[in-house]
Amino acid sequence: MPDQAGPTQRDLPAGSRWREPFSVLQTNLQEVDADFDVDAAVAVVEDHGADTWMLNAGGISSFYPTDLPFQTRNPLLGTRSSGDLFGDAVAAAKGKGFKLIARFDMSKVSARIAREHPEWLYRTPEGEPQVYNTLFSTCPSAEYYQERTLDVLDEVLDRYDVDGLFFNWFNFNERDYDEVNQPPCHCASCQAGFAEFSGGKQLPAVMLGENFGLWRQYTARTLARLTARIVDHVAARGRDIGVLLRRGAPIVYAEGNNAYRAMPGKDFWPHAPAEAVSAHVATQPDSSILVNCVAFIDATYRMGNEEPEHFAQYLLQTTARGGNPSAFFFGAPGRLPMERALSRGRDVMRFRRDHADLYRDLRPAAEVAVVRPDFGSVTGGTFWEVQDEFRGVYEALLEQHVPFDVVPVADLAAVEARGALDRYRLVVLPDVGVLGRGAPAVDAYVSRGGKLLITGTSGVSRDGEVELACSPAIRPLGAALAGNDLWSTYATDADQPRIGEYHYEGPILPVMGRYQRFVWRPDAARVGCVLPRAPHAPPELAYGHTASDDPEHARGRYGDGEVVLVPWTVGRSYREYGKTDARDHLGGVVRSLVDPAVTADLHDRVEIIAGESGAGTVVHLLNHSGVRRRSYGAHVPVGGGSLRLRGRGADDVRAEALVAAVPLATRVDGDDLVVELPVLGLFEVVVVATAG
Repeated sequence: MPDQAGPTQRDLPAGSRWREPFSVLQTNLQEVDADFDVDAAVAVVEDHGADTWMLNAGGISSFYPTDLPFQTRNPLLGTRSSGDLFGDAVAAAKGKGFKLIARFDMSKVSARIAREHPEWLYRTPEGEPQVYNTLFSTCPSAEYYQERTLDVLDEVLDRYDVDGLFFNWFNFNERDYDEVNQPPCHCASCQAGFAEFSGGKQLPAVMLGENFGLWRQYTARTLARLTARIVDHVAARGRDIGVLLRRGAPIVYAEGNNAYRAMPGKDFWPHAPAEAVSAHVATQPDSSILVNCVAFIDATYRMGNEEPEHFAQYLLQTTARGGNPSAFFFGAPGRLPMERALSRGRDVMRFRRDHADLYRDLRPAAEVAVVRPDFGSVTGGTFWEVQDEFRGVYEALLEQHVPFDVVPVADLAAVEARGALDRYRLVVLPDVGVLGRGAPAVDAYVSRGGKLLITGTSGVSRDGEVELACSPAIRPLGAALAGNDLWSTYATDADQPRIGEYHYEGPILPVMGRYQRFVWRPDAARVGCVLPRAPHAPPELAYGHTASDDPEHARGRYGDGEVVLVPWTVGRSYREYGKTDARDHLGGVVRSLVDPAVTADLHDRVEIIAGESGAGTVVHLLNHSGVRRRSYGAHVPVGGGSLRLRGRGADDVRAEALVAAVPLATRVDGDDLVVELPVLGLFEVVVVATAG
């Protein structure tokens, strides 16, 4: 179903001040904060190293004296002498030279407004509204979001000199504050809109029901169009007002939080902020990204402090990858006991402020791109299984000190069209499934001399066709082996001269997830073999593995480039079992294709993120030694490490550790420059610049 609305991406104007780095403190207020001291709050913003303050303006509760009949004034505004908390906050921020972002939440309305406008509300398939804490959920398809939002913005922009606008909970209400999944909305606007979008198909009655994929496409299109309308409406005022919204906005909003409870198996992913920022910076260079880093545990425990190191990691990962950090807590500053959580993060924010010139033109310098799957690309297994492959590869490269960027699979064609794929010497496709328009982009990249690493069934269409001309495979041979069919199955690239005696040479790697058999091109170089399933119990009979004709991996040439296809989910195997032989095997394959320009001799809990700026080569070192089952705790200092810069041994350079504030010793090893590192605390930033 073609989209006739045109492109919905909105970038920042060339001269926008929002292209410069900025740091935010968000005070998410409650009604009882109507009379708090705005001057004291601005002092807290400054103390945190921020230059921008975000606070409530309108939506669920208006913190200014709104005259709109479909807004609800904070009933406690009358306790304030001015009667206008938001107006006082704008004046206080401007007095200090800070930017101010107005926060809105249009996702819910009061019972009065709901009675007056029932057509604005979310509806279940049975026609019932969604009510939470006396508030009624609204629907982005309906008039309140589509039209009245613009009226609210106009009222605020007419009255106040705000610098930015942010919309909270800007989505369809398919999950409530009790973390209960709700069915897709069946309001009149959704029924009509989905019918037009889908060609008359029935709305799904339950999550993951029939046509649910189409529903997701419809909601994404609806929100993208609404985002573009809001941005264009605000831009017409000509005031360089930043709009923070979902993907497609000039400033994309992401959140760093500990919401693992929403994930299957309650799976905590410690690298979520870094992943989100990298995916944005690598693919949307003309827009910005803000990560709202949450100082409390989650939405149900807003007075519970996040661990200080955990909160600091959100800010660190955002900063190191080139995003803009926001420190987020509830209530007027000082009313809730959040100091413990904020303590380490404040140091990160101040560091970024004190090195503003470095971050002003910081850009990624990784030579490896890891492609991230999405719901629409998955062809075999569930999205969560495919995501585990991506995350396993992510962790393996991180621990092997191979710097990389994240590129969403849907953006491959756009990145190639800009010529940006050529920045990478290696692209990794970790079982991402269908490439669609990205397939010709990848082929063109390889033909020009790029290197490609494929795992699983990346680049295989839903019809079972190999999408990539550069692949060493011709076609899949049946469905991928999975589940019990893979039990006691192994892969190895080692010669097995005594396999007939059931004597094996390592490494023997357990295959977890999926193995896809292929018909291979005659010129493909097949390496190693798979040892198919053999009895695994009882112990007396647990033997009999023989070598199959299926390779552990295959290699091929295409144009001036090279491709390696690992037809099993090696990343998922590592993520599931955590065995370093699988990780090291993957690292060996990567290094057979590319020798990274920056790498390290360090403990595997230290991540290196390579960048460039006017200052020279910039390497962020993040200490993940404190990672726990559900959070970060105190880190372990790491000493005795070094950085290696390939081919820079003859350069006349100076190296400095900015956190430790000390110059660093360097030495030449062959053609390479080796930089000796100080003892690492939570993080370090190393700058290697031309001497003088």
